[in-house]
Amino acid sequence: MILEKPRLKEHGDICTPIALSLAKVLKRNPLEIAELIARAASFPDDMVASVEIAKPGYINLKLAHAALVRNLRDVDKYGDDYGSSDIGGGRKCQVEYVSANPTGPLVVVSARAAAVGSVIVNLLRNVGFDAEGEYYVNDYGNQIEALGKSLRFRVRERLGLLESEEEIGAYPAGYVTELAAGISAEQAARWDERDGESCTSYGSYATEAILRTIEEDLEFFGVRFDNFFRESCLHPALVAEALKIVEDKGFAYTREGAVHFETTRFGDEKDRVLVKSDGNPTYFLGDIAYHLTKLRRGYEWVIDLLGPDHHGHIPRMKAAASVLGAHERWFEALVVGWVRLMEGKKPISMSKRAGEFITMRELIEDVGTDVAKYFFLMRRTNSPLDFDLQLARKQSDENPVFYVQYAHARIASVTRFAEEKGAVRDRKDTDLSVLSAAEERELMVHLMFYPYVVEGAALSREPHRLTSYAKELATLFHQFYHKHRIVTDDAQLSSARLTLAVATMQVLRNTLCLLGVDAPKSM
Repeated sequence: MILEKPRLKEHGDICTPIALSLAKVLKRNPLEIAELIARAASFPDDMVASVEIAKPGYINLKLAHAALVRNLRDVDKYGDDYGSSDIGGGRKCQVEYVSANPTGPLVVVSARAAAVGSVIVNLLRNVGFDAEGEYYVNDYGNQIEALGKSLRFRVRERLGLLESEEEIGAYPAGYVTELAAGISAEQAARWDERDGESCTSYGSYATEAILRTIEEDLEFFGVRFDNFFRESCLHPALVAEALKIVEDKGFAYTREGAVHFETTRFGDEKDRVLVKSDGNPTYFLGDIAYHLTKLRRGYEWVIDLLGPDHHGHIPRMKAAASVLGAHERWFEALVVGWVRLMEGKKPISMSKRAGEFITMRELIEDVGTDVAKYFFLMRRTNSPLDFDLQLARKQSDENPVFYVQYAHARIASVTRFAEEKGAVRDRKDTDLSVLSAAEERELMVHLMFYPYVVEGAALSREPHRLTSYAKELATLFHQFYHKHRIVTDDAQLSSARLTLAVATMQVLRNTLCLLGVDAPKSM
């Protein structure tokens, strides 16, 4: 049954459109179906206060005050664990995210993937999955050779050794020039002698240096992986084994010297090349081998976060997973939408080809870790995102993350004031029945939704639900705070309102923790 929060307050606390769905099947008036369900349903008096039917066929429920009070006690009882569950049953799963080629520093789309992936891992762990985060390091193939060529050009340029016909290569950006500055003439000479016409040594050096920078930048962003898996580990043995599996199961054929995978048999738009006519494996074959290791490592379910231009990779990887022997729902892919940096209403032009772009590190240093994460998580993962730098820099309640953090800090300030006034009492003995104002009730209802929001965000892989929830909770608290004094001359009322405020602070902190954002006690 689908349960929703009504758009209008007068429609209760919870509603369900189940009668509307059944009407299509039963071919009956949805209002009649809703009436039948409402009469047949049985709710404890201390859980549901009233049940009402609304056009065109909604069933609206109003929660009993006793249920809201019990939930406040639960928030106090479970604290940091409020909202967690064991619905995952300890199932081992993996989230692979970022996985940008180690040919340059991380950019803003990778930063968004880092924010999203880390929160999905947090959510899955919070609801009982044994979840791990992994970064797939593409340290093998043509892009590494191309990076080495660009580095060699910059080294020779610095040393005055360039030949007239020599090209700058695919990576002209300034970071390659910076790498070149650390390579001596003697080292370059040894590499040139060792490599001949290839740029293997240059490529390896650049890859390791850039990978160290990537790891440092991710740590700076507060994103930590359980494992970095190198593509080079797959070659040649595991890649050859993956190819043999596809061939042995009858899904491979050779045409014009290249080996193809019949992914069209699984709904793909065309068959995909596994081995090129020159005998070299494709990136796709390497990815199949990589997912073979995931199966063998015992993951019952894997989630890959893909870049915005990788939609076409999904059907072919589903085909590969099936051929490898995985169950139908083993492989899941989420596409992370594009990010457009804005200065107010003006977009910032960036050209990766020209080597002109804003890195993840530069963005974080500009707006801060908390702000960057929160902004990346405010929209659905697959939706394009306009990142407003002017808004992100504001340290006021106009900035969404400051607005939420300020609610937490404000409550912390109130509790300090209450302690100074001697108004803090044992919350277990507090009479919470005095919390009868509309603003108090709205806060209590929203707090009760939190475990379901977390569960829904985890199972749907939609971190943006947390930012939406946090904003609404902060708004409800600010409204309550502006209309009602928390610490008053009435000791009983003060204790009850402090209990509500502290519960709100706890849930704000739990939400921000899942988002990887700080919950400050002062601002």
